[in-house]
Amino acid sequence: MALLRDRTRDEELVRACLNGDQLAWAELIRSYQRLIYSVARVLCPDDGDADEIFQQVCLELYQASLPRWLVIVTRRQSVTFLRNCRRTSNLEEHLPGESRIEAIEHLHAVERALEQMPERCRRLLTELYLSEDSSTYATIAERMRIPIASIGPTRGRCLEKLRAILRAT
Repeated sequence: MALLRDRTRDEELVRACLNGDQLAWAELIRSYQRLIYSVARVLCPDDGDADEIFQQVCLELYQASLPRWLVIVTRRQSVTFLRNCRRTSNLEEHLPGESRIEAIEHLHAVERALEQMPERCRRLLTELYLSEDSSTYATIAERMRIPIASIGPTRGRCLEKLRAILRAT
């Protein structure tokens, strides 16, 4: 149900953008900026190149706001950029496999699903799986002010909620 609200919200934002609403435009770009840059950087690791591709994608964003569309547009802009600037004889040799792009799409879906979860679940799953430091259960329990014995069962329930949100995608 929450994912449907996201799609509806995306559609509302696009309509508002088309009507010149600058706040809607800023919210839409904020929602998808990381996704666009991630795909662009896989294909064009130079930050300046990724910035240029991001700008081109934003110019085309008025047509739709779905993550899959953004990946396609970003990929197309990256390939066009590489063809124009690098004059590669066989461009296909230099492009990463689809699995890297699919991994970015999946990570974006997980991040959006986490945003829909209750704060406690979002925080626990972030601590366990997305944090750069490898914290122990004891450290996480202390930070979250919960009993150490509750981390495992809570993690299980939270992962099931996350799976349900992702299946609805």
